[in-house]
Amino acid sequence: MQEVESIKKDNPILIRHKGIIKKLWCDPLALAFFFNLLALLLRLFFFNIKYESSDDYMTDALLSGAFGNGYDPNLLFGNPILGHFLVLLYRLVPRISFYFLLLMVLGFVSVTAILYILFKKNMNITARVIAVLFLLFYADDLYILVQFTKVSAAAGIAGGLLVLYALCEEKQHQIRLFVLGTILTVLGAMVRFTTIYVFASFLVMGFLFYAYAQLDKRRNTSEQTGNIKKELFVLGRRFLVCVLLIGVLFALHYLGQWISDRDPEYRAFNEYHAIRCNISDVNRPEYEDVADEYEKLGLSELDYYMIGTWNFIDKEVYSDELLTEVGKIHKQASDDMTHSLSYVIDLLMIRNTLTYWSAIGLYVLAVIALLLSKHRLYPLLILMASIGFQLAFIYTGRTMYRVEWSVYFCAAACILCSFDFDERVSSIRIINRISSKGQLVIDAFMVILVSGFLLASAPRLFIRRDYKSMSQKEYTECFNNTLLISGEYDPEKCLFPTNDIKPFPNIIERMENDPDHFYYVDFFTGIQSLYFNYAPWIRPEKGLFCKDYAYFGSVAMHQPGERYALIANGCDPDSPYKSLVNEDVFLVDTRYAYVKLAYVQKYYYPEAQMEQVDEVDGFKIWKIYVPERSVNND
Repeated sequence: MQEVESIKKDNPILIRHKGIIKKLWCDPLALAFFFNLLALLLRLFFFNIKYESSDDYMTDALLSGAFGNGYDPNLLFGNPILGHFLVLLYRLVPRISFYFLLLMVLGFVSVTAILYILFKKNMNITARVIAVLFLLFYADDLYILVQFTKVSAAAGIAGGLLVLYALCEEKQHQIRLFVLGTILTVLGAMVRFTTIYVFASFLVMGFLFYAYAQLDKRRNTSEQTGNIKKELFVLGRRFLVCVLLIGVLFALHYLGQWISDRDPEYRAFNEYHAIRCNISDVNRPEYEDVADEYEKLGLSELDYYMIGTWNFIDKEVYSDELLTEVGKIHKQASDDMTHSLSYVIDLLMIRNTLTYWSAIGLYVLAVIALLLSKHRLYPLLILMASIGFQLAFIYTGRTMYRVEWSVYFCAAACILCSFDFDERVSSIRIINRISSKGQLVIDAFMVILVSGFLLASAPRLFIRRDYKSMSQKEYTECFNNTLLISGEYDPEKCLFPTNDIKPFPNIIERMENDPDHFYYVDFFTGIQSLYFNYAPWIRPEKGLFCKDYAYFGSVAMHQPGERYALIANGCDPDSPYKSLVNEDVFLVDTRYAYVKLAYVQKYYYPEAQMEQVDEVDGFKIWKIYVPERSVNND
């Protein structure tokens, strides 16, 4: 027996393995990487990874040259500087979607950075449990429902907190952490700049936390006044560095705008894009609320339905000036509806904003910090700020789940990076007085807590297999109820299989294998459904939206690539609706086909008629035509 023990003790392989395990368990970076990698692999194995919103797919399509005009670095919502870098990668490896890969890598590095700070400050069971809880509540939205707003916020807050940690606490690896944090924040702002207003707000609170902690540490020591003044000077210098970093983010944003605006076509699109956002990104009012204002502009109820369903791409009828006025009308009507306390409270309850899975995670982490961390006021302030953001979003009419999730993630990240386990905290002292093994009691409680949440969420690890036994009609109905509205929270989205079972394979096959026709797909009919037929890690096919089909109204309306695709199919890019009567153009529309027909009759061809050509996967295919008149390529 002693010989066996001696062999084990002297065995270099066993010693090496023990060293690796010890390093993994005790090294902050290795532990953060391992925890995060395990969370990612579980989701890659058990779930179908997908884009949460069609905006990402459309961005990827433009980058990939799906509109037929070549690789396009002018990202719809991001910085073209980043777009040029991605285009270079697309040229080197044509098949892989580097846009999707960028989002996944940014999300992974961001979470690893947050966990690294947590473990650097706390290498105990409590910190490990907090890390597991953080991943449990927030990894799904980063790794399963991939979306650029969420990734941008995650990278922005993680990079900013890494910079603050490097400036205020880290000594050994200060420079490299500062550089990595800066790169993360810059990339986050490049993916979606407007998220800066969320993550920068929390970073301000993070800086105030570090400033208070430093001054409080000085105050509780016997340092002389001169040293306190020196500390204030150091804080001022750090604050200046943070201001410069924010300045760099704004400078890169404006540089990207300048690069895009150098091309007259893109400058025109950027101006139109802003007009489009003022109409489509606010609450849609009822017609009765805007009827008088519409009539003053010479618009009717038909125009209201066209504009309200993203069908205002026709510049011959809806000029930029007219749409600007419509945007003002919609914004005023939206403000009249949302600017009331009763509305804010009602919608908060209707949307269940405060009971999202990510919100519950924030509450759990905040309570743990209140009980076990020496900084007790800070998590309360963070919690109040997150709720304040949610109220502000409802008040301004910006109620999108991906934005709300970003707030909760930033708040949770701030709590993790400020967590400092301290046995002098009153709650811990009480436990120690009750039991001589107070630390063991705390560790046991934390393990039980995380075990309870893991058991509660265990069913999420197993995708429902009953989808395969559904009929196509049942599956389509379930799909529409779950994934069709990207702005709403639904935990079932993570479980829905879109890679194992293609949602609408027949309509895609019909459009992609019909060289004689070009298919116009209505925005509400297909924009949030058809892209699920494509794997997100494979880039969209070059020329897809030029030779097969395109969306009638989208975030890419009047984008140079979209205009190129319309021209290539004999359509007028400024007035594409009159091209619906062309012999080779079909309309795919299950909702607003008769609205479009009425529009064509009112403004172009009064005698126009429409008949249904086919119905595939629940998608109705129509042909609008003018009897006894050839109008092909008119």
